[in-house]
Amino acid sequence: MLPIYQPYLPPSCLKYAHDALDSTWISSQGVYIDKAKEKLKEIIGSKYVIMVNNGTCATHMLALGLKFKYPNLRKIIVPNNVYVAAWNSFLFSGGFDFEVVDADLATWNIDSSKIQGTGKDTALLVVHNLGNIINVPALKKKHPDLLIVEDNCEGLFGKYDGQYSGTASLMSSLSFFGNKTITSGEGGAVLTQDEQLFEYLNSVRGQGQSSVRYVHDKLGYNYRMTNIQAALLYGQLEMLDEIRSKKADVFALYKKELEGVDEIRFQQLEPNTEHAQWMFAVRFDGFDLTRKRMLELFLFENSIETRPMFYNINDHAHLKSIPSDNTIANQLNHQCLILPSFPELTRSQILTVTRKIKDFLRTQ
Repeated sequence: MLPIYQPYLPPSCLKYAHDALDSTWISSQGVYIDKAKEKLKEIIGSKYVIMVNNGTCATHMLALGLKFKYPNLRKIIVPNNVYVAAWNSFLFSGGFDFEVVDADLATWNIDSSKIQGTGKDTALLVVHNLGNIINVPALKKKHPDLLIVEDNCEGLFGKYDGQYSGTASLMSSLSFFGNKTITSGEGGAVLTQDEQLFEYLNSVRGQGQSSVRYVHDKLGYNYRMTNIQAALLYGQLEMLDEIRSKKADVFALYKKELEGVDEIRFQQLEPNTEHAQWMFAVRFDGFDLTRKRMLELFLFENSIETRPMFYNINDHAHLKSIPSDNTIANQLNHQCLILPSFPELTRSQILTVTRKIKDFLRTQ
C-alpha cells in the first residue's frame, strides 16, 4: 500500500536523537530543547519560540494567551472546514463563542470576504488548510482592529508578503507530528513577537512555575517538549532544504501530470503568498460524495492510500449545535481528495497515482 505520508528520516537526521538517548536526558530538560528552539527562531524569524509537546497543546496555548491578554474577549471567528483540533483547542478552557464562516471554493480556506463584525473583543483564528497560506498582513490591513492568531500546524514554511506564515499575527501554533514536513514524532511550538505573552505562556506550559522552584503562581499545564523530541527535530531542521526540495518536486510533478484534466481543480493561492507544500490535494469538479467515495475505493483497491478533505464543523457530535452555513465546506468535502505527499515519493509512484486517477475519470 502506498501510504498517504511517511516521514523522511535518513540516518544523518537521527544522530542527535541517539545522542540524547545516550546522554540519559530523555525528559523535558537537555541541550537539544534550546538548540532546536534557536534553530527554529533563526529560520522562521520569530522573536520568541516556545517548544511544546504537540500541535494541539500549542493551539490551546493560543486560547490561553488570548484569555490572559484580552480577558474581555469572547468571540472567535473560525473557519468551518478544518481539522477538529483547531476548534477543540478553543473549547478546552471555555469562555469563547464561535462565529463560523464558510469556506472559499477556490482556496479551500475561510472565505475572508465574509468576515464581518470585527472589533476589539473579537479574534480571528486563521488556519492554513493543507498548507495553502492565508495572507494575514492583508487581513490586518482590511480589519485593523481584529486580533488574529494562526493555527499554522499545516502552514509551516509557507509565506505571506515574503515572510514566513505564523510571524505576522499575535501568536501562532506549529505541529511537528509524524505527517508534517519536519517532525519530532509528536511535538509543537508557539511563535509570538510579544514579550508579555512569551513570559506568560512559557510559564503556563511548565505547570505555571514561578521564579521559585516548586512555587507556582498561575494555573499551568505539562506541555513541555522532551529532549528526545527536540533532538529529532534539530536533525530535521538541519536538513530542511533537502526535505523541502523533495516536497517541491512532488508537488510540481503532480501538477504537471494533472494539469488540463477537465474535472480536476487545484487549490488557488491568495495574492502574495507561497504554499507550504504540506499535502497535495485536488478537487474533482462535478463530483458528488458517492462518486468521490468510488474514486477513494478504486485507488485503495490499487494500493493507494488517500484522505478526504476535512468535514464541516457540524459533522462532529460535540459541535453539531454551533450555527454554521456549510454549503462550500460540504462541497469541498464531497469533491476533494488528498494524495500521497511524502518527501521520498518517487516519480514512478506519482505517475502511478495520476494514471489511476485518469483511468477512473475515463471509465466511471
